[in-house]
Amino acid sequence: MNAADRQDILKKAGLAVWGMFTMVLLFCVILLVREMTAQGQDPLASLRAEMPPAGQPAGRAPEKSTGVREVILYFASQDGRVLAPEIRSIEYTDSTLENCRHALEQLIEGPRDILTPVLPPNTQINAMYLLDDGELVVDFSRELQTEQGRFRSTGTEALLAYAVANTLTQKGLQGGGEAAPTRVRILLEGSRPQETFPAHLDLSGPLWPDPNWIERVEESTPAAAS
Repeated sequence: MNAADRQDILKKAGLAVWGMFTMVLLFCVILLVREMTAQGQDPLASLRAEMPPAGQPAGRAPEKSTGVREVILYFASQDGRVLAPEIRSIEYTDSTLENCRHALEQLIEGPRDILTPVLPPNTQINAMYLLDDGELVVDFSRELQTEQGRFRSTGTEALLAYAVANTLTQKGLQGGGEAAPTRVRILLEGSRPQETFPAHLDLSGPLWPDPNWIERVEESTPAAAS
C-alpha cells in the first residue's frame, strides 16, 4: 500500500468519525430539547434573553432617565365625542423614541380622572421605530383589533387613532438633539390594519395629528408639551 492509499484511508476514517460525532451530538441535543419541553421549560429562553427589546437596535445601550416631565395624554371625553387632555408625568430621557414609548404605555393604562379610555388595557406594544423623516411607526398587538373592534363606529375609531397621533407628536416628547415625530403609522402585528378594522377609517398610511378632535381646554396645557 503506497502513501497515497494510506492518506485516502485516513481521510475517509476521519470523515466517518466526524460524521458519527455529529450524529451523537445532534441526538443529545434532541434529547435535551425533549427533556426541557417535558419539564415545561422553553429551550430558546436563554437566546431570547440576550436579544434586544423590540424596536431597540442591537448593541445600543438603554437610554438613561434624565428626570420626569409633564406631557399631555389624550383620552375620550365623558360623552365620547372628542378628545380631552390629561396631564401626566412620565420618565423623560434623551431618546425621543423612549419618551414616546413611555407616553404610549400611559395612554394604554388609561385615564386617572373622569375621561374615557381609547385603547384596550391589554394592548401590547410590539415595536416602535422613529424614521429619519419624522414618521413614528407603532406596531400594536392583536388585542387592539379584537377588543376595540367590538365597538365599531366612525367616532370610536377616529378617537383611538387621533388620541395616539396627537399624543405621540407633541413636542414635549422630543429628546435632546432629536426631532419630535410629525406623524404616526399604526400597524397590527407587523402589518397594515385590514379593512375589517378599522372599518370606517383609512390607516393604510401615516396619520397626522388633528387638533380639530381635541376639546378646547387652554389651561390644561403644560409648558413642556407646547
